Amino acid sequence: MLKHGILGLLNYGEMTGYEIMTAFRDSLQFFWTANTSQIYRELQTLKKNGFVTDRKVEQQGKPDKNIFTITDEGREELKTWLRKEDYGNRNMGLLMKTFFAGELSPEENIERFRHIQAGCDEFLKGLSKADSAVDRYRPVLSKTPEKSMYWNMTISFGRKYMKMLKKWCSECISELEEIQK
Repeated sequence: MLKHGILGLLNYGEMTGYEIMTAFRDSLQFFWTANTSQIYRELQTLKKNGFVTDRKVEQQGKPDKNIFTITDEGREELKTWLRKEDYGNRNMGLLMKTFFAGELSPEENIERFRHIQAGCDEFLKGLSKADSAVDRYRPVLSKTPEKSMYWNMTISFGRKYMKMLKKWCSECISELEEIQK
């Protein structure tokens, strides 16, 4: 999936590895994590597979930089991936842990659900950064501004999912508190 995230970003225009990392941090990190070394390693794999090319740009007083560009093969790979059916990840660790949570005390599980709720709150706070990232990257999308609509759909899903998860945790906590009475 990381390769497709990078291809998607390069589909907007050529970028340096640093610019890809920054764009990733400003947008994709809200639902997919990657560190700098993973991004640079994946760029080399994409280059080896013919999905991207790079060119070196000399700079005065700074190290040279590589600018990456998506190839036609890279665009086709991105489109092939986008066309594949995907109804979400059914392998959810949260639900597996919940299924077996009876091995822990109700107190431990209440604390776990409260911790999840706190994580949801943090994520929701972070989504305000995502909103501003959409505004900041809109000029990059100037040729096709409707693409930012999909970024907003993703942010909307994140908000709704976190709110649903918080509500579900509240219901679980209520059930656990009820059996403690």
